[in-house]
Amino acid sequence: MIETLNDCETSLITKFRSHPLFNQIDAIAWDDLLNILIQRRFLSLSIVNFYEFVIDALTDQQIKQTVRGILNEEYPRNTKGIPLPSHRELLFQDLLNLGATSELILTTPETSVTQVVRDESYKLMVSCLSEPYGQVGLVAFLRFWAEVLVSVEYACLWSRISERLSNGQSNHKARSEFYYFHMIHDSRNSDVGKESFLGGLTHAQELAIHLQKLISSEEILTHCIDLEQSAYQLKCRFYDQFIRENLRSTSQRYLT
Repeated sequence: MIETLNDCETSLITKFRSHPLFNQIDAIAWDDLLNILIQRRFLSLSIVNFYEFVIDALTDQQIKQTVRGILNEEYPRNTKGIPLPSHRELLFQDLLNLGATSELILTTPETSVTQVVRDESYKLMVSCLSEPYGQVGLVAFLRFWAEVLVSVEYACLWSRISERLSNGQSNHKARSEFYYFHMIHDSRNSDVGKESFLGGLTHAQELAIHLQKLISSEEILTHCIDLEQSAYQLKCRFYDQFIRENLRSTSQRYLT
């Protein structure tokens, strides 16, 4: 059964990487890229609410602890327990280093499409509560929507982001403290069921260990696949809005 899930995830990730926006990423004007990243920030800001909801909804204490541990990383502390900049703050700083102004970041309104994607994603998660396999559904959705696909998004966007931010190996560009970190630590580094503790686990792998244990029937497997397909469709819907806008913008430039 797990192989069926792995095949599904591989297919969805491959299709997501082939989204028209990612295929055209090198041709997007820098200001348009910043607009995409600022809109994407609205989804990032909702992550904490998603994790808090799942923690409250889960009944398994071990899974709760895993989810709680991932959430706590959003608010890191040093060895003395002193709070460090949160992931939200690091995202803000990355955007500044990419050329956005504080005013642009803080005053740009959320588009109607972004709001719908965020709201529909939350509703999909809440709908798990009324399903017979709601507990496994919560883990499957949270892992794929908030970890696996996030890593894929940032990996696809990194070719442009890396024009101005580095992974820490450059003396000429500011280090990315948000995008690069999440691209690496959220990723699906192995198939479900083939996680290795050697070198540490990503967030997606931590949740995959629980997911494998919970998938005990074909019905549960189908439920998880349906949720992951819905998560994929919602993320595509978010990026679709910019494809339409870019096409209009390109047409206008051509006509003038």
